[in-house]
Amino acid sequence: MSITELAKLRQVTSETLRYYDRIGLITPDYVDPQTRYRYYSIRQYEKLGTIKELRQLGMSIHDITDYFSGRNLRKSHQLLLHQLELLEEEIRKQQLLSEILRRKLHFLSEITPPPPVDKVFCRAFPQRYMITFGEPAGGSREHAFAFTRLERYLDEVAPILASDRIGVYADWHLLEPSDDYIPAVPMIFVERDAIESEHKRTIPPGDYLCMNYRRGELERYHPSFARLHTYMAEHGWVLNGMIFQFYKIDVTLTSDPDETLMEIQVPVRPAES
Repeated sequence: MSITELAKLRQVTSETLRYYDRIGLITPDYVDPQTRYRYYSIRQYEKLGTIKELRQLGMSIHDITDYFSGRNLRKSHQLLLHQLELLEEEIRKQQLLSEILRRKLHFLSEITPPPPVDKVFCRAFPQRYMITFGEPAGGSREHAFAFTRLERYLDEVAPILASDRIGVYADWHLLEPSDDYIPAVPMIFVERDAIESEHKRTIPPGDYLCMNYRRGELERYHPSFARLHTYMAEHGWVLNGMIFQFYKIDVTLTSDPDETLMEIQVPVRPAES
């Protein structure tokens, strides 16, 4: 049969058959020396069917070529077992991606619609973890470099997109009115068992005053912070550790400045009488 007939019967293209011929995977039974037309026998028809099925199983051309080289039952079993192992590994990767996407969609559902801004609320946090170099960065450009370096320690898929993990921590100066950059240390929140690194730090559990606000910057005072001072004074609380300032909704999710959102978390304890 001609190359066109075989291609039609097996529902492949003529170019595919020419490619298989070039790499020696399936060669014509006869090539007309005058016209150079390729002709195939029933043997090639059956082999092409096997090739198609192996491709449907996800086997590479290289492995298929190896499959047809010195075939026996043991070799066929090994090749198919190897393909099964590759497929199961790919399934595990896809399941991991599915779980990651579900978590990110859950995060988006929690911030849609966005939480109220400039409203102080209390929250008790368990022990948390972060990765940080422990040094102030000094400005937005330096922060970008610091975050890029920190991300290299995260052995995760898409760790930053649709998350509220990137931010800084600072001392009481962050709550004091100022037009200047306030020294703060870049950090990324991580899970307890996510990484093993000398740069991993523990964040003690405790009570925090939290507030979401718009049009802010890392290492910058925001006028809404005055509400935190007022709330602390009214409830008899004082600062009890480092303050965390981070992006709740950032440029990975929106390019609209009115949709970006920051959060500040201030650790507190009752003032001593």
